[in-house]
Amino acid sequence: MRIKLLPGERVLVRTRPNPLPLVGPVLAGFVLLGVGGFGLGYLTSRTVPGLAEWQPVLALAALAAVALLLVRVTIRPLVRWSGNRYVLTSMRLIHRRGATRRTEHQINLSAISQLQTEQGLGQRLVRSGTLVADLGFDRAHAYPHVPQVATFKEYVVQAIGELPLTRMFDGVDMEIDPQYAHGGTPGAQERAPRGWVQQQWRGEQS
Repeated sequence: MRIKLLPGERVLVRTRPNPLPLVGPVLAGFVLLGVGGFGLGYLTSRTVPGLAEWQPVLALAALAAVALLLVRVTIRPLVRWSGNRYVLTSMRLIHRRGATRRTEHQINLSAISQLQTEQGLGQRLVRSGTLVADLGFDRAHAYPHVPQVATFKEYVVQAIGELPLTRMFDGVDMEIDPQYAHGGTPGAQERAPRGWVQQQWRGEQS
């Protein structure tokens, strides 16, 4: 489903989370396939003393168990990952989640007061990380496993720097509107030079 853009809004970046968290589930899937294949081959290629009559049933049960474990351990994480999207527009930062039931979290760029990145050892190796957007009033939203997180952060900062002054003073995060109803004005502490040309960066986009 495409994003409904506001007047004058354009998409700058559209990407999925880095696939680093899928390494474990994929390896576990290969192990399950190996163990399941060995077990099924053993049950179907020879007669086990005392279990000859039950071997077809045991083979079917083993096949069902392997299939269920594959769905739980490998397929579900893959589907969950494929349903995640990070979208940066000239006005908003959007996080979409879900393959069948979709949820969407939106932040107006004008509501972001500070950006920071967090990286573990494995994430540093692949240059991914968590981008944390501070919205003020003890509110923040984290975007985990952002690919090329440093570059993505630069794009967000540059997009904030390109916002018209009118949006810088009246744009608010839709989740914290009541906080601004009494005269609060969000700002962007990190700025980029004007004149930034629209970037069509697609980090690890399918």
